[in-house]
Amino acid sequence: MAQQGNSNFRTVAIFIIVFVAAGCGWYVYGSSITHSNMVAGVSTEQVVQDTVPEPVIATPPPVVHIETPTTVRAIYISSWSAGTTSSMVHINNLLDGEEVNAVVIDIKDATGRVSYIPKDADLLASGVGTKRIAHLDTLIKSLHDRHIYVIGRIAVFQDPYWPTVHPEDALQDTTTGKPWKDKKGLTWLRADNLKVWSYIESIATDAHAQGFDEINMDYVRFPTDGAIHNIDQSTFKTSKQDIIASFFADLDTTLRQQEHIPLSADIFGLTVSAEDDMGIGQKIELIAPHVDYICPMIYPSHFANGSYGFSKPAEHPYEIIHKALTDGMAKLTAANIPTEKIRPWLQDFDLGAIYTADMVQAQIDATYAVGLKSWLMWDASNKYTLSVYK
Repeated sequence: MAQQGNSNFRTVAIFIIVFVAAGCGWYVYGSSITHSNMVAGVSTEQVVQDTVPEPVIATPPPVVHIETPTTVRAIYISSWSAGTTSSMVHINNLLDGEEVNAVVIDIKDATGRVSYIPKDADLLASGVGTKRIAHLDTLIKSLHDRHIYVIGRIAVFQDPYWPTVHPEDALQDTTTGKPWKDKKGLTWLRADNLKVWSYIESIATDAHAQGFDEINMDYVRFPTDGAIHNIDQSTFKTSKQDIIASFFADLDTTLRQQEHIPLSADIFGLTVSAEDDMGIGQKIELIAPHVDYICPMIYPSHFANGSYGFSKPAEHPYEIIHKALTDGMAKLTAANIPTEKIRPWLQDFDLGAIYTADMVQAQIDATYAVGLKSWLMWDASNKYTLSVYK
């Protein structure tokens, strides 16, 4: 009986072992991945999640820039116009013609704010961006699709915003110990401040990365109005003209040479004929070597009565433009700088005289007469004389 009992026990044990082995074999076969991952300490849920393909996130197309045209014939567009569909209707009519092949759009204007949301993390955190141009990429693409060269304008040192965040970066008033203000109540950044230089260069680099083809620097000077004698200049280590020249030398290294960004600079129209820096730090022959184009703002209306022998310069657009450009070209020639770097700002607005189509055209003709082929046209309201550009 004992042997029979042992035999029955062995039979039952074998049956149990075979049954369990068979069950385990089915489990291993049917869930081999799960089993192997369980051994590795990974749960079934983890395995399922790991095997689900990641969603494909569309990469935005790379920014494509237009090379600088041999001749640039541009109109200025404020950020307000650029960001408003209705305002762009008139401008688009200009761009439909064959004359205009470029635009100048505000990046940073007299408000001190950037007209769109920057992508640079530090600029974004500073709060300098706005949504005046809500869809910058769409705007630039639409212009590029029409082969329009896009220049971005930065009002550099006149800045009522940045000093509200960093008052130490502004020109200081010796009578108040606070940021100095011009007669419009606007503050100005220190032109000799390396931190300010870096800030401007960040805006320029970010703008180029977002599609602007060229960066145009305006208000790169010292103030001309207000209680200038109250500006604290005790820490200036060099002259105003050397400070401005050094700023452009730094831009040259950072933007032109390192980032390969085309660069232009606006200067007062009167500086092309003046022998000194007019107290604002601008000398065409010191700035021109560091930029691709130098842009004197030779609006006839901005020349004082009696300039160049004309009692009312605004009434003589051809003569004023011709004389100013001739003087500017002579300065560059004397400094062995190509005169083709001059790209003047002309006027299409009423000041000092009612500017007819013929008067606007006369400025363009004078530019061509001295041998220059490029120009920029200014009208703050962007209401250009359509017939000139068709």
